Amino acid sequence: MTASQTIQNSSTAYAALARFYDMQHASYTPDVDMYKQLAAHGRSISAGAAPAILEIGSGTGRVMIPLAEAGFRVVGVDESPEMLQIARDRLAQIPAERWQIVQADARTMNLTERFGMAFIALNTFLHNLTREHQLGMLVAARRHLLPGGELIIDLPPNDELAYQPDNGEYEYEATLIDPLSDATSDKYVASEVFWSEQTQVLSYRIELHSPDGNETQEVSFKLRHVFRYEMELLLLAAGFSTCQWYGDYDMSAYSEDSPRMIAVAKA
Repeated sequence: MTASQTIQNSSTAYAALARFYDMQHASYTPDVDMYKQLAAHGRSISAGAAPAILEIGSGTGRVMIPLAEAGFRVVGVDESPEMLQIARDRLAQIPAERWQIVQADARTMNLTERFGMAFIALNTFLHNLTREHQLGMLVAARRHLLPGGELIIDLPPNDELAYQPDNGEYEYEATLIDPLSDATSDKYVASEVFWSEQTQVLSYRIELHSPDGNETQEVSFKLRHVFRYEMELLLLAAGFSTCQWYGDYDMSAYSEDSPRMIAVAKA
């Protein structure tokens, strides 16, 4: 038996992609030590108890989990209930006082707690497709930081779009194995770039193979890329005072050949 389903809006797309995203990215850890280092620095801004950390777009808990395991208290905010359920299941083995999950729109969230550090990991900021949404997320992050707190945003470098496929044709990306069922899935990705809008449409085709039959899902969503000085202006407009730029997770300076573009903005 073969089933096929096509999904085109981003919120529903992430509902469909949640388990496949976790299979592929749960073991991705190059950025974790950077967040631990910055979180340790963030502890020093408060004279009382160590302030908590806020992750905006926490997804399935990929970064939250090692931070909580390291002894930090982490609050994760995300819109996707499917992503957050995976995070809850994975965080269940960690003492409950070290973590909290909040389902909310990060652009309009209003939490009672204030944080020493907030971060938006691994391209998550690119899901903001309008200036209103970009500023909404940054203003909300600024509002939830203690004085002197820092916001870290992990972005692709300025030239990322120039190297992205632009033909809309599917290319094989990975074979994923479900650890619970041993079912395999082949993941394909297609990309289209729209330079006038600084946007990229990513489409995924997931071919799931199991003893009960095969299933195919196609999902797509749009990202809006940002450049360094555009991002600086957005941060200043949102009320941040200074911004340092780094080009990789080792905190090396941002330069022409940097693989990442990481902003550390101070409230």
